[in-house]
Amino acid sequence: MLCPKCKTDNPAGAIFCNQCGKKLQTTKKRRVKSRGNGTGCAYYDPIHRYWVAQIVDGYRDLPAFDLDNPENRKQKIPIKKTKSGFKRREDALAYCAELKNVKPAFEALTLSEVYKRWDPWYSPRVDKETFGCYRAAFAHFSALHDTQIREISAGDLQKCLDDCPRGHRTHQNMKCVAGLLWAYSVDNNLVDKDITRNLFIGRGASVQREPLTDIEVEKIRQQIGKDRYAAYIYALCYLGYRPGEMLEIRKDQVMEHDGKLFITEGKKTDAGRDRVVPVHSKIEAIIRQQLYIPGTDLLFPQYHFTRGSQEEPVPLFRGFSEMSDNYFNKYAFRPLADRLGIPKNKVPYSARHTFSDKLKDAEGTDKTKAALIGHSDYSFTQKKYQSTNLDELTATVASIK
Repeated sequence: MLCPKCKTDNPAGAIFCNQCGKKLQTTKKRRVKSRGNGTGCAYYDPIHRYWVAQIVDGYRDLPAFDLDNPENRKQKIPIKKTKSGFKRREDALAYCAELKNVKPAFEALTLSEVYKRWDPWYSPRVDKETFGCYRAAFAHFSALHDTQIREISAGDLQKCLDDCPRGHRTHQNMKCVAGLLWAYSVDNNLVDKDITRNLFIGRGASVQREPLTDIEVEKIRQQIGKDRYAAYIYALCYLGYRPGEMLEIRKDQVMEHDGKLFITEGKKTDAGRDRVVPVHSKIEAIIRQQLYIPGTDLLFPQYHFTRGSQEEPVPLFRGFSEMSDNYFNKYAFRPLADRLGIPKNKVPYSARHTFSDKLKDAEGTDKTKAALIGHSDYSFTQKKYQSTNLDELTATVASIK
């Protein structure tokens, strides 16, 4: 055997070179692999004293908070399936092949039961207004609420979308909430796949709300002092806020400049942050009166009373809280509208359209009007602007009739 280092001829079978001591037999016999990739493995559990069969049944992405690191974006977490209780390793390995063909025993939950689990988990992660849209969109899947989620098909979801009479934005929210529910269900082993990716919502057409007429606005004004929330609805007609935005306004957002009141808004809208809305002279007295209501920092709070009884027939005031969109529509706007003969198709959002219609005939530039309505388009072609000139905003509001 020739030494590769000193070229000395050594006897056959020599392990080391007789001249320089170089090791001659360096290659080892390769161990034959007993099991192929993906066929599973077995390990011993020393606590319970039995063998466990294990296979890898796919991979999932890392949690969202780990994906911020670019090095983690290509990593996957293996999804493992196991079966325990085997006395011998051979029995555990033999079961691996059967384990690959075993379908998971999904928990038999209805769509509404899945939603009840998902609601407290997801709602803290988004703002209140966004989750309110998801909650309203989920109501349009009412035909499937009592159906087990594993039995719902993409066609069932599509039918609910097609049957929904609401506008394009509602259809978008329906598809979004369905995707969130199925993603949650896949992560928690409630279903085996997401069926919402190819739902079609179409272009659709936005629902055009009918504004409140001048006669209807005047009827509402005459109820101020007689109806507890009439002032709220009347103020909404001259502020231009969305109902949910107005109900979240706090007293410290009301400022005064040269004897004129205006409201600042720090939350993000389509027109940007720090939206400024001057208070119209017709509702200035209402705003000032709301500022002096004790016991709450909300400008438009909800009143709470105890129910009357035989001993105390007069309800007792209990305090204030923030009013929800649903309560404002159901218990503030709708009862007053019915008494005044306002049509059923008018909703609190109609007051925003009333303000928008009044802006059309007001003085001021398109940019100023778009800033007041809090919209990035407002029937014009400009985008991403927000007027910060308070004098221009005040002059435009003052010209509203």
